[in-house]
Amino acid sequence: MDNIMLILTIIGTCATVVSTVVAIRAKNEAREILKEIREEKNRNIKNTGKIDIKNTGTNSGIMSGINTGEMRNGKK
Repeated sequence: MDNIMLILTIIGTCATVVSTVVAIRAKNEAREILKEIREEKNRNIKNTGKIDIKNTGTNSGIMSGINTGEMRNGKK
């Protein structure tokens, strides 16, 4: 019984450490994004990841909602 409790304690401690590391990384990334937003004059935010949006179909119907950002096709 003591061995099981020891194993569960070790697992819980490891999960806490991993959770703390992930939270600190997320906080630092949020801080960098906030800093970038404050420094940018033209509101173009840089993304270091990959964004891939595709649409391969016929769409019909009504789209409703509020668009709070800019939409550009990348061509000037």
